Amino acid sequence: MALDPGSGAIVGSPESSGRDSPIPRQRRNQLGREESPIKDKTYRRYALAVEKTLALFETALEEWADYIAFLNKLLKTLQARPTSFHAIPAKTLVAKRLSQCLNPALPSGVHQKALELYHYIFTTIGKDGLSRDLPLYLPGLAPTLSFASLSVRSPYLDLLESHFLDLDPRSLRPAMKSIVLALLPGLEDETSEDFDRTLDLMAGFKQAIRPPESEHLGGSHTSGDDFFWQCFFLASITSHSRRSGALAYLVRHLPSLGRNPHTGTEQEQEQGQQQQQQQDGVAAKLHAIVTSPEPGLLVRCFASGLADEQLLIQRGFLDLLVSHLPLNAEVLHTRVKPTDLELLMKAAVGVVTRRDMSLNRRLWAWLLGPEPASPEADYGENSQVHPLSSRTTYFEDNGLQPLTKALLEMIRGASQGSSAERARPYRICLSLMDRWEIGGLVVPQIFLPVVDSVRQYQAQASSKAEFTEVLRSASVFFDGIESGLIYSEIVGLLAQAIGSGGMDIEHRKDKLALIKFIIAHFNVREEEMVTVHAPRTCLAAFFMLQDCKDRQDRQDRQEQSALTPIELKELAEHILGVILSLLELVPERAFPPRLDADDDQNVAATNQKRSNTDLLKEIRTFYVDEQGNLDVFAPPFSAVQSGELLLDRALHYICDHSEDAESFDDISARVRILGLALSKTPSSYHFAAEHVITYIKTKLAKDAPMHFSQFSALVQLSTQLHLANRIDQNQLSELIIPLVHHAWTFLSPSEPKYHVETVRCLWQLQTSLTTSCRDVEAAVSALMAQPPADTPRSLFSVHSARTFGVLWSHTLQDAFSERRSSKGQSMDQRYGLRLSGMDHFQVMLTQPAFLVLDELLDERTQSYMVVKTWLNSMIGIDR
Repeated sequence: MALDPGSGAIVGSPESSGRDSPIPRQRRNQLGREESPIKDKTYRRYALAVEKTLALFETALEEWADYIAFLNKLLKTLQARPTSFHAIPAKTLVAKRLSQCLNPALPSGVHQKALELYHYIFTTIGKDGLSRDLPLYLPGLAPTLSFASLSVRSPYLDLLESHFLDLDPRSLRPAMKSIVLALLPGLEDETSEDFDRTLDLMAGFKQAIRPPESEHLGGSHTSGDDFFWQCFFLASITSHSRRSGALAYLVRHLPSLGRNPHTGTEQEQEQGQQQQQQQDGVAAKLHAIVTSPEPGLLVRCFASGLADEQLLIQRGFLDLLVSHLPLNAEVLHTRVKPTDLELLMKAAVGVVTRRDMSLNRRLWAWLLGPEPASPEADYGENSQVHPLSSRTTYFEDNGLQPLTKALLEMIRGASQGSSAERARPYRICLSLMDRWEIGGLVVPQIFLPVVDSVRQYQAQASSKAEFTEVLRSASVFFDGIESGLIYSEIVGLLAQAIGSGGMDIEHRKDKLALIKFIIAHFNVREEEMVTVHAPRTCLAAFFMLQDCKDRQDRQDRQEQSALTPIELKELAEHILGVILSLLELVPERAFPPRLDADDDQNVAATNQKRSNTDLLKEIRTFYVDEQGNLDVFAPPFSAVQSGELLLDRALHYICDHSEDAESFDDISARVRILGLALSKTPSSYHFAAEHVITYIKTKLAKDAPMHFSQFSALVQLSTQLHLANRIDQNQLSELIIPLVHHAWTFLSPSEPKYHVETVRCLWQLQTSLTTSCRDVEAAVSALMAQPPADTPRSLFSVHSARTFGVLWSHTLQDAFSERRSSKGQSMDQRYGLRLSGMDHFQVMLTQPAFLVLDELLDERTQSYMVVKTWLNSMIGIDR
């Protein structure tokens, strides 16, 4: 446990300190070597005696009393030196043995005796000798105060006062950090009887290294104290065990770095302008001594103290921030680098993870500035400035930008850390939201980076449990944000994805993917969100998409952001997917019934007359400029207007943009959007159902083969119109024959891919018609009874029998339990449970079955064998 000065490295002062060492580097590197031997016989006998005494340390020391005996003998040996010689023989080994005798495990009596020897040696070698050999003796002495008993402290301080204060400043400067570290333990207990003495000794060393030409700046400060402060800050940064002593010294001697307020009347200010300039000059010099040559050390000293494990030290450094280094201090904004200020911000806001109110109060005081001492006096009735707005302005002017950058850097920096490190910035952000003056300004700038970092971690997490932990912390932060702000950011993402910026298609799709991630993983289902914001965000997406298409149609190629037609169509499909996800959140209660039926046509006409640009501007004003704040601003459009605009936009994107959908062979997303809008809005809302009927008939009338997704979408659209009371049963019946005709093509035995889904679509139609209407049965029978003109009767009968066999098999297997567990029926269930084919097969299959059985009348036909084979293998009958 011995302290070996020969092996310990002395931590140097800052590279930029400009020290002027009295010992050339080559000479200092040879401190461990003995000087050239003196040829005097008397000195040689003296040196030999010292060496013999030192040799006893290796053999004769077993108990602590042996150490005292050894030190006594060594002292007597040294006292026997020739009076004409002041050198200490074997000084390197002597310094090593003395440092070993200051081992904390030894009793205080040994420490006292060792200090007595130090005193004798320093007296013997004198000021010049100690200046030369300071790096040799100081390492053994420096740690003493950290473990010294009361009886040892006083002689230790005596030793420093007697022999160190008068050393050459050029010797003290390289060792100044070590000396500061040696004294700081004496400042930890302010009630100690040695506290004031240690404080005075620190001031003495500070004075000892000052250049002689230093200018007095008031108090204990001079213009030459910059080197001392750099060493002091380094000591506090690198040694957490000494930080409480450093804090005690800083509280008493750190210059105040805040701005001097200019008070008084205008006349008094003019009279004292010269005096004020002098004070400002002195203040600037005080600022310089703690920030020169490296202002980052001041910041790092505070940052290390704020990150300390001890709560009392964190509290003390926060108090010091408030009193000596306020957020508006000129030092922080002119001398300190922005990255260093962000470092200080990280450390300061990090204290909120302690969840200690005493720390939080001090942090708020630093971020928001001092509270007005007497609000009644400072803010009278005629004052235009409220104290709360004044503090908000203080933070916005001085702390908003560095705090935001610090938080963003914390979020980015945690990207490679563990799940706990990932979650820490989210907890900090959540705590900052406790003060609306801070959270209201910071949250809008960090909200999306927080969410995006969670999304990125989903792909990086090694397990689902780790991602869940991070998501849970982020969700707590998310739940504390106002719903208007959340949807304001979603609208902002939509604007970036569809806007006219120079963003490529992949980045645009990434913005939309982030919206989908928010909807899928965070709570966006609060009452205000789903009834007010979600419908209007859907409208915003519709309006922006239309605005983008209008720009494209004008072929405005002056903008670099112009998308190609293919990119625009691809982007539109992604946006419609976002609209669908949002619309699924909206409950029916978001759209109340119309109270005034007479005003129906007027409101509808007004909505149709307003241009898309005007509607989009109103949405943007509310969400971009006003951040969706319902407490201050009314939402754009009433609930009825929102519902009718949704119906109108959804209809528009089916009927007016059908060609866009055809290029992708899929209109299902558009149909689902319209279907959801119809299911959630009252039937009293204006809706041009005749346009939809015309659109469906036009699609069904085409001879070209239809993709199944289009057919399925048209079936859903038709049944949803009827379910929403937008068309009557007669209008639906008009669509049955063409729908069944297309369905029959998907039931071909040679193409089994969509057999199950097609049968379900037919039963969805039958459900809308009810069991009393057999239009589907009639349409199927007609298809089986009348062959096409270019098809032989025999081939037609065979094909019809086989196709009917497919319809029969899947109908009889269509049970209620299967429909409940089928993912393919999720949309049908949303529109209402359909009939079970197993329970109601006779409604659709009776007459077609008779037509099939008629083929058994002639045994010579191929259809006879097909039907016979089918009967032998069919399900649903007893044999």
